[in-house]
Amino acid sequence: MDNGNRDYSKIPFAGLGLVFGTAIGAVLGLILTGNLIWAGAGTGVGLVIGAAIDGMKKPK
Repeated sequence: MDNGNRDYSKIPFAGLGLVFGTAIGAVLGLILTGNLIWAGAGTGVGLVIGAAIDGMKKPK
């Protein structure tokens, strides 16, 4: 067991932002407009947010 001590500094938040941003953008784009163009906007937003989170990590 790891006793709850997890090292979150190794998680690539920019990559996770890309995946989740694309998925959320595609789903919302299909629901609201019927167009998958919004997946690109979700990808951009996810990348920016993920990179910002990566930039705020404290180095060990």
